[in-house]
Amino acid sequence: MKLEIDKRVLNFLKKIPLKDSTKALSYIELFEKYQFNLDARYLKKVSGPVWELRPGRIRLYLLVKSPRQIVIYAIIKKSQKITKADLKTIQSRLSEYL
Repeated sequence: MKLEIDKRVLNFLKKIPLKDSTKALSYIELFEKYQFNLDARYLKKVSGPVWELRPGRIRLYLLVKSPRQIVIYAIIKKSQKITKADLKTIQSRLSEYL
């Protein structure tokens, strides 16, 4: 199944270093190919329909709500936990798509 990418995520990927964006796009291709058969090093459930794809220091947040799968948010990881501001943005985008 083809994974949709929010236009704000595409803009983010254009602004970060090429090495990081290339790795992120390769992980998106991996997810499209293997879906939820990916190891926990690559994919982790955050909560509800939100999953985290983990290419290096980039975090891609996916909304997985049948039949759609959409990358709704992306960040450069700076700490172990998701910040409250990032969670708020994820929730906001989640409500846009649901």
